[in-house]
Amino acid sequence: MTGLTGRPVREQAGLLAIILTLVAADWLSKLWIINRIRLGETLSLIDGWLIFVHRKNPGVAFSMLADLPDTWRVPLLTLASLIGVVLFGRIILSTPDTIVRTAAAIVLAGAIGNLGDRLVNGEVTDFVLVSFFPFVFNVADAAITVGGFLLAGRLLFSDAALEPVPVAESD
Repeated sequence: MTGLTGRPVREQAGLLAIILTLVAADWLSKLWIINRIRLGETLSLIDGWLIFVHRKNPGVAFSMLADLPDTWRVPLLTLASLIGVVLFGRIILSTPDTIVRTAAAIVLAGAIGNLGDRLVNGEVTDFVLVSFFPFVFNVADAAITVGGFLLAGRLLFSDAALEPVPVAESD
């Protein structure tokens, strides 16, 4: 049985489950941090290796654009996120490659997670700090990174992922 995109319903449901699970994990983890750890406070989970530290990031990755005035930053970053959601949504709907669709769904979930946080709070809640990485991040950031690496790897190492999707000819 196929769904609206012509792909098996089971596959579409799997992609939707990935997106919903990652968005829920991101939003619930941020809600937990906001309600349990004061801003700037830390909680060591695995001593010297994994720490939760409650931070607010008004910018994007690595706090880029954080110094822009709110009147420019919030609309600009919201628009960029919306464009990303549309583009990765199109990748999911248009590519025949299952790995590329899955990677795009993971990136899309991360984009939705951070977009929701930015729309509600005007900034993004970050809280994960690991000893081998100098920046604080969240579940959505991790999803964007993992999905991006998966997508890049697939595009770099697979000729099938680069084949164009056939376009129906019009009369």
